[in-house]
Amino acid sequence: MLKMFNNDEVREFLGINPPRDEQSILEMVRKRNERKWTVALKDTDEFIGDVMIPEIAEGYLGEIGYRFMREHWGCGFAYEAVSAVIEHCKCTLNLKRLYATIDNKNMKSKQLIEKLGFTLVAVLPESNLLGRVTDVAYYSRIL
Repeated sequence: MLKMFNNDEVREFLGINPPRDEQSILEMVRKRNERKWTVALKDTDEFIGDVMIPEIAEGYLGEIGYRFMREHWGCGFAYEAVSAVIEHCKCTLNLKRLYATIDNKNMKSKQLIEKLGFTLVAVLPESNLLGRVTDVAYYSRIL
């Protein structure tokens, strides 16, 4: 996770101040709850990313987010992991809709979320994306 948060290509699309040091990352990991999952390679148990549902509104609407190590982009791991979390949201959490907010310049993430069945609802100019001002693509999917 330390390596992921210190990669400039990954950091480009994260919020304003993702942690860079080991102590801050450990504190963040300790605060994880049952709606944040670590993604690891099956053979080696190597950390390659995470998927989360940071917000749920009224037991109906959930936000989905994900982050992956740069060297694992485009390998299908994000699709597999996010698909599993979407199924969990539908079958276990009984959510009816998911949404994702993505930096509008993050083409790879937008392609992934569209492949997962999300629809672009709007592009919100100069919006708040985790403390950073950027154009935000707002996606939604009915479960």
